[in-house]
Amino acid sequence: MTPSWLEAHASYVDISRTSTPQQLTFNAGEVDHAALLKVPMIPEDTLKAETPLTVEITVAHDISIGNTADSDIRYGVSDGTKFIGFQTTDKKNYEHNAPCYGTEGLSGVTLSSIRNEHRLPKPSDSFYPGQFVFTLKLNESWGACYTAHDGGFVRTADYNNQLLPSKGLTLEVYKANRVEKAGIRFIKVAIIQDDA
Repeated sequence: MTPSWLEAHASYVDISRTSTPQQLTFNAGEVDHAALLKVPMIPEDTLKAETPLTVEITVAHDISIGNTADSDIRYGVSDGTKFIGFQTTDKKNYEHNAPCYGTEGLSGVTLSSIRNEHRLPKPSDSFYPGQFVFTLKLNESWGACYTAHDGGFVRTADYNNQLLPSKGLTLEVYKANRVEKAGIRFIKVAIIQDDA
């Protein structure tokens, strides 16, 4: 999904944005935990509640923003009520945090009832990677994020929330705090129905 595709097809795009063909930039706003993007992926009543699915999300960020600005952005999937995913952190947070860790909450114009996983371990590399890969096993309520740190850094997460694919699935992106900025170059999503 390119910036122009997202602007044309997302059901919601935050007004704090500026866009070019290469990048959708979200600037600081006035609301903590604000939704930046919502992209419907699977309509309601298309799948059964217990359908085993794996969702793979790859995102590319503007490295200059992640190196210098507050840029803690959450990516994940919602069934319209509950959200599970990962929070990415900017380079300034690498002294004390992993570059990504599990997060979940209640979907909305803002993410609420937020629960974050532990923010460690952190890699020994401290560069901002720009690209993050997330895998979410919806029926098993766990996921993993991957970055290029240390030759391949993986952080797993266990979720309390159980999504119901029968209610439909939406890709959702949130900022952690009102001051966060993000430059999204592209988002790629693959949804795989696992063997039952």
